[in-house]
Amino acid sequence: MSGEIKEECAVAAVSLPSPVDTYPHGAAAFYLYHMLLRMQNRGQLAAGITTYDPNRPQLLDTRKRLGTVNNMFAMDFKPKADAIMQRYSGTRGIGHTRYSTTGGDDEGSAQPFERHHGRRWKWFAFSFNGNIANFLDLKAELEKESYHLVRNLDTEVILHFLEKSQIGASKVDMKDVFADLTEKFDGAYNIAYINAEGTTAVMRDPMGIRPMSYAIGDSFAGAASENIALENFANPDSQIKPLRPGEMLISEGDSVEVKRFAKSPRNAHCMFEYVYFSNPTSILDGRSVYETRWNLGVDLARHETLDVNDRDYVVVPVPDTAKPAADGYAKTLGLPSMEGLMKNRGYTGRTFIESGERMDKVKQKYNINRPVLKDKKVILIDDSIVRGTTSKFLVRYVRSAGPAQVHMRVTCPPVRSPCFYGIDMSTAGELIANRHSNEEQLYRTGWTDLDDEVVQKIAKEIGVDSLSYIGFDGLVNSIGFENGKKDMCAACLTGEYPTACGQKLRDKALAMYKKNGEARRTYDSA
Repeated sequence: MSGEIKEECAVAAVSLPSPVDTYPHGAAAFYLYHMLLRMQNRGQLAAGITTYDPNRPQLLDTRKRLGTVNNMFAMDFKPKADAIMQRYSGTRGIGHTRYSTTGGDDEGSAQPFERHHGRRWKWFAFSFNGNIANFLDLKAELEKESYHLVRNLDTEVILHFLEKSQIGASKVDMKDVFADLTEKFDGAYNIAYINAEGTTAVMRDPMGIRPMSYAIGDSFAGAASENIALENFANPDSQIKPLRPGEMLISEGDSVEVKRFAKSPRNAHCMFEYVYFSNPTSILDGRSVYETRWNLGVDLARHETLDVNDRDYVVVPVPDTAKPAADGYAKTLGLPSMEGLMKNRGYTGRTFIESGERMDKVKQKYNINRPVLKDKKVILIDDSIVRGTTSKFLVRYVRSAGPAQVHMRVTCPPVRSPCFYGIDMSTAGELIANRHSNEEQLYRTGWTDLDDEVVQKIAKEIGVDSLSYIGFDGLVNSIGFENGKKDMCAACLTGEYPTACGQKLRDKALAMYKKNGEARRTYDSA
């Protein structure tokens, strides 16, 4: 994708059964650094860790900073990095990388969140990946009990409900704590938790909207949003497994085990994880992300209507996520797949900013390879078009190299509904497909392809000679879940949400769009 949407966060947890001095310098902090670094694709706004060491006064110690994982660990200055590893060394810990879909961009909104208490089992920290769709309802419930949300974000809501679940003189089983949360929360919420007794737990919500993997070995146990974060420390063939919806990995004392804390009403794995968000080398719930993206490209090629040949046409992926799809598309049609756009490896900025600066940001993010593009009929392969604004400037940039034509093929069907489960697109009006649809088209649910006239309007807005999207069935078949679309969350495509509050928020988003064009995120509006 050319930089239009982001997803909120990655979580990680580690439990080390042996004494700290038997592990590399930093112990838990060392492992969390490498795990989070491998999931940097999931969030670059902030990073943080909380570690536990029973031999220091500060049993739980949290460090979080704005910026990348390397920024947080000060890896550009070895003495400071060594000092950080030393201070946050421990036997257990949790970590987080953040991109905000709610709340502010300040350091105080970074995770993990830590709550101090005199009793060790009530002193805890946690981080989470997802979005609580019924945030406003839960906020109102808390406010009736005189709670106050300082930062007005769903992480605070989770903090207070975790606190409420542990009121009393007796310890509560974490299985019961998480079970209680599922009775309250609507949405996506994978949580990594640790307390000052060293109990570490990772849970996956009962629908499994966001991914989670775990590994249990003799010298290492851990969990992470993507399996690749575990591969340096566990056998990928035998030890790394998906944590199933409604399951938790818990480490207490010398015990590490997987427990079920809630029934799973259905699987609702986010299709965008396969199309765009996850690292292409990841395997999510038994499905290869790379193979899925290759299959998406093959399906696009099978439905190609252009009369292509290998002399005049060149296939160009929008880096980096669309490259497997572009290669699959090109191989199927016998066309060259070439890097007409190259990612500037030094770029760490964000492109979804004010339109007056967007072309500059596109030029900073990508280097154009003019010899590949000049005088060619270019077929750009992208993984999705959401708002369309960045796509427009990207196409304009490609045209500056002098191609004969520019076509675009997209490996995700048109996005027509907001997401309330952790993707930064929560209003109906920001979606380019909606801006070119009439009221009847806007309110459709279930899957129906966009009308040709709407596709043509989108093509004209972004400036391509032709535009086509993969079909919904092609997407479902390319991912290849056993139960097809029944195992997926594709609400942003179909308008059919796996949770009740998600459906309610869609209706609200459409009403807001119809009334005033929607200036605010749906879940920020009372």
